[in-house]
Order: sequence, then C-alpha cells, then structure tokens
Amino acid sequence: MKALRHIALASIALVSATAANAQISGSLGSAGGALLALTSAGLNGGSVATLSGGSVLSSSTGYAAMPVGTVGNFLAAGPTAGEPAILTFTPGTKYLSFLWGSPDTYNRFTVNTSLGNTAIFTATGLGFSQSGGQQGFAQAVQFKTLSAGEYFTTVSFANSPSSNAFEVSNFRSAVPEPAAWGMLILGFGAAGGVMRRRRDMTRLAHA
Repeated sequence: MKALRHIALASIALVSATAANAQISGSLGSAGGALLALTSAGLNGGSVATLSGGSVLSSSTGYAAMPVGTVGNFLAAGPTAGEPAILTFTPGTKYLSFLWGSPDTYNRFTVNTSLGNTAIFTATGLGFSQSGGQQGFAQAVQFKTLSAGEYFTTVSFANSPSSNAFEVSNFRSAVPEPAAWGMLILGFGAAGGVMRRRRDMTRLAHA
C-alpha cells in the first residue's frame, strides 16, 4: 500500500515539475532522419499525425508555391487552401522538423503540448535571412521539447492577417521513447490503484 502511494505521489510530482519547467525550442536547421510521407490523411498515412485543414499539393498553384527542395507533396495553409492546417500527433512527438517555403512575416506556426503549453513561432522570430515571401527561398526549421514527459500533441499552420499562403514540406519527427511512455502510464495506473483501494477500504469500514 505504502509503496503504491509513493509511486503515485512521485508520478504526480514529476508531472507537476515538468509543467513548471516546460520549454519549447525552435531553431534553424534539421537533425535529419527519415522523411515522412505527406498525404491528405496526414503524415505517413495518418499513422504519425492526422491532418485537418489546409491543402496537400504536388506542384505550385496560383496561390501556393512549392518550397524549394521539396521531396514529394507540400502543405499549404491560407484562405484559399484552408486554414489553419492542423497536424495531430498520436501518441505525441518530442521533435518536429520541416521545410518552411517562401516565408512571410504573417506566417504563424503554433505548437501545443501534452502539458497544456502553447508556443507561436514566426519567420522573423526564428531569425530567417528572408521573410518577404521570396519563392526561391526555403528554410529548414526544427522544434523540440526540452522537458522530460512533455510532447507536442498538435501543431498548426496559419496566417495573421489571413493571406495566401503558408507552405511547408519535408517533415521529420520523433515519437516519445517507449520507456518514457511506460513510466508515465505506470505512474498514473498506480495512482488509480491507490484511489480504488481507498474506495474499497471505505466501503469495508461502512459495512
């Protein structure tokens, strides 16, 4: 009983500490890794992340330009393509990289995490050398959580003010380590077990 209680309290303390020290990093470049296939279903057919909003395109159109260096399809978000374009990750990811094409000052990339934290990134804020919508320019960017136990749950692409378009491609990601998810699930399971035992003891006391 005491051992279970200690595990549950430790798990709750871990989550609380993580929330207090939550950090989301954004920078230029990419750590590499396998490219994820982008389709209307999402990344790798929706198995890595599902997609809602936006348009998945295979070539430039009158309202969206394929990022220079794109392999496969690209994603466009805007009033014509639909916005915001939202990727929902299951079970989550600690790292995401993509190619940001013809960056504009009005492009907005938003990250939401498993701990309820939100961060918004812009081309100028990340230090792009160009952010005036130059179609011959694209920049690889990468984002990661720096707190143990915190993961990206959704990311969105939109524009403020609304304008065509926010174009991205060449997605790379990393799912949480299985051991990390196992520890978190174990902790919450132990907490649930303690609560059930307390309810059972209360029933016996009243019987």
